[in-house]
Amino acid sequence: MAPKPQKPGDTTTSTVPVVTSTTVPPPPPTTVPAAPVAISPEVAAALAAAAQFGFGVSDGTTAALGVAGRAQLDATGRIMPGTYTGQTKVIGSNELRPQYFEGDEYDITTFDAETIIGLQKSLQKGGYFLGSTYSPGIVRDSTVAAYKRALEDANQSFITFDQAIERSLKFPYSGGATSLKKYRVTAAADLESVFDKVSQNVLGRSLDTEQLNKLVKTYQGTELGSLQSQAGVSAQAPSAQAFGETRIEQTNQDESDAYKFAQYAQVFEKLLGQ
Repeated sequence: MAPKPQKPGDTTTSTVPVVTSTTVPPPPPTTVPAAPVAISPEVAAALAAAAQFGFGVSDGTTAALGVAGRAQLDATGRIMPGTYTGQTKVIGSNELRPQYFEGDEYDITTFDAETIIGLQKSLQKGGYFLGSTYSPGIVRDSTVAAYKRALEDANQSFITFDQAIERSLKFPYSGGATSLKKYRVTAAADLESVFDKVSQNVLGRSLDTEQLNKLVKTYQGTELGSLQSQAGVSAQAPSAQAFGETRIEQTNQDESDAYKFAQYAQVFEKLLGQ
């Protein structure tokens, strides 16, 4: 263990040995401390950059997840004052730093089963599993990877893990082109065509632009939610036609009933005229 450094004002006492021999001891060796090696500003900048990105670092610092930054952490995992170097974000008078560092992704292995299940569901809904499956309450590689993605996502926006999870419910984590392809929904133009035909059959008219756009977005959200269902298993969303019929009738119930009655009346009149 390294000796405890002295504090300002500390004193050191020593005992002078009593000489009982006539032999004069040799003088203690004198060691001249080596002069510090001067380095150029360019070399200093290169070393700082290497430390920031984790190359050749052996100073006890830990890399931040998802961003370029390092810091010394205390026993509780908090950044020790004055040790962080790397990316930050300034909002007003506040300078934000990443909160999660290498190794934090394994914290999920220490949680109880109920907490793990809750986190797995939230991570799945937020898109962090990227289609991988998981065993509820059991932590395996897929769960650790999903948890790490969420921590990285939080760091990259300089927000908390909980804030990243909440945001992902509205704007799911994509993780790149592969995920976007997996979660591709029906094109808006195709849905508009289907819903217009349904509206003609249900109401006898076309929907206005605002109603049509709202219906398209609602159905695409339903599709996305089905693709990101629990345990990575894609549930089947209702067909656009069935979805359109139900929603258009619900939001225009009186008009729908009146149109149906008018159609029945026309059929009845034709029967009477035969």
